[in-house]
Amino acid sequence: MKAYPALTQFLVISNIVLTGFIAFIFLAGFDKKSKAGTIEEINAERINIIGENGKPVLVISNRRLMPGPTINGKAYSRDVVDGREYMSGMLFFNELGDEVGGIQYAGIRKDSSGYAAVGHLSFDQWQQNQVMALDYNDKNGNRYAGLRIWDRPVNASFDYMLDILNGLKEAGGNKRLKDSLLQVWNAAKERGENGVERLFIGSKNEVAQILLKDRKGNVRAKLYVADSGEARLEFLNQRGEITAVFPKH
Repeated sequence: MKAYPALTQFLVISNIVLTGFIAFIFLAGFDKKSKAGTIEEINAERINIIGENGKPVLVISNRRLMPGPTINGKAYSRDVVDGREYMSGMLFFNELGDEVGGIQYAGIRKDSSGYAAVGHLSFDQWQQNQVMALDYNDKNGNRYAGLRIWDRPVNASFDYMLDILNGLKEAGGNKRLKDSLLQVWNAAKERGENGVERLFIGSKNEVAQILLKDRKGNVRAKLYVADSGEARLEFLNQRGEITAVFPKH
């Protein structure tokens, strides 16, 4: 067999150069300090933005991949929270990985005339549920839209209430267990561990209004514009009975 020393040397050098070039391109692609690029359009079902610790700080997702709530290191299935399995949107997280609010929305056609539509922007209290939300809720024309404010406890974490809800979901047809968990739930609510809505400013079925509520969630003052166009201010007792009206008639 005839040898070609020059050709062999050329091939060896070429392979070394080519291998080095490929290695450079590969490593450069994973360089964290590389400059940001521009993507004109991207299609995705879910995008996770993570912090330096690897935990999510923002999740953008469609309905199918929307995650359940996370708090105190506990991750729950999304059906623990009523209606989340129908939602698309964005969820916010703090550096501990706890969910702290988000933007969610849905629109569902139930039949030829029925529908349900929701738009929701909320922010959560530390280790608790939402304390402020902008809401739109519409069920076949029975709708409201406005600002809602809650008071939440500072000495109780919301994962306790989520644990109860999760237990109710997993109880299945065990009526005895469900009844027991419902008693625990109601007792926790009575202690104020689930918080209470205190303020609504918005419109309900085309009636512009402001509702002020006591610590039990009872409406105690209502300012609204009646169908006649007249503004009215009503004061109520804890049983919902009107005790004073302005202007008087």
